[in-house]
Amino acid sequence: MRRVCCLCESWISGGIEAFLCNVLTRLDMAELEVDVVAARLGNCVFTDRLKARGIRFYELSGSKWQVAENHRRFRALLRERRYDVLHLNAFQGLSLAYLHIAKDEGVPVRIAHSHNTALRKSVTRPIKLTIHSWARERYTKDATALWACSENAATFLFSARELDRQGFQFIPNGIDVEHFRFDLAVREEVRHELGLDGKYVIGHVGRLCYQKNQSFLLDVLAEVVKQRPESALLLVGDGKYGPMLREKARELGIAEKVLFYGASEHVERLYWAMDVFVFPSLFEGFGIAVIEARAAGLTVCCSEYVPQEARIASGAMALPMDVNVWTEEIMKIHDRLPDSADAVREVGFNIETVAGMVGEAYMKA
Repeated sequence: MRRVCCLCESWISGGIEAFLCNVLTRLDMAELEVDVVAARLGNCVFTDRLKARGIRFYELSGSKWQVAENHRRFRALLRERRYDVLHLNAFQGLSLAYLHIAKDEGVPVRIAHSHNTALRKSVTRPIKLTIHSWARERYTKDATALWACSENAATFLFSARELDRQGFQFIPNGIDVEHFRFDLAVREEVRHELGLDGKYVIGHVGRLCYQKNQSFLLDVLAEVVKQRPESALLLVGDGKYGPMLREKARELGIAEKVLFYGASEHVERLYWAMDVFVFPSLFEGFGIAVIEARAAGLTVCCSEYVPQEARIASGAMALPMDVNVWTEEIMKIHDRLPDSADAVREVGFNIETVAGMVGEAYMKA
């Protein structure tokens, strides 16, 4: 048996968790024993599905801010579990310190997997960037393999010296293409359940946070409804920005036109209920929701900050962060795209292909 540690800073209902769930539920577990380890285990729609596959979950300190305690507990866990593989899923440089600990404890395969391209704005961002840059230079060399969901994600997290020395492997954020193939009957059922019959539904999937920029979508909706009053915004996801977004919707006078759905384990049904998909991220490691939406038959409008790899694969429109531009483009969209699922499969974002790449790496000596 090969024992694998999939490590994240936090385990919530986000893109990293969706990626790992998609991959781990498709691996042959006959020769694998997989643990998910996180500094903090939060509520996640994917946890039960992975537990049903025999995957164990371990929490370190319960907070990603208790760095020293997390490192101490991780070292103890390595000594207890004796992993063959560390698959570190990271979005900032300090997380790479786990590679150093794993190397020190004799873990032979140490994969650093980048899922991000920037740090969010905050008063402490300059300090965080300094720590990020130092840690990137200090710890990238402790990885035996560098993975990234885009070229921008690789250059953000890994040192230039190590990228020159060993390069990185592009790991597409694959999806179960057939799972997202459009279903008209379910679309009508879901729209009726949600009170969206006769509505023009602008949809978005993502954590309610600064990075995903849902505040911009409220400004866009306020303009769209002036021309198309039957429009509605369906926001799928949870996050700490929820209360602020609800308050802004009230201030704009569009609260009754915004549906805060929350997180969902059956997000494909919600894509089918939408008429257009919008993704105005301020930064993005990849943007798996863009691929999912395209497979579901939706035209996608996204920001220029969504990596080129995702835009090319999905045929998404990259738009500047201008409310009038987004409003104009959204108003042009009326029909779903034909053969979308097949198009996503053809460009290599099918999860079976991606899971094969990951599984092969896990089994290497």
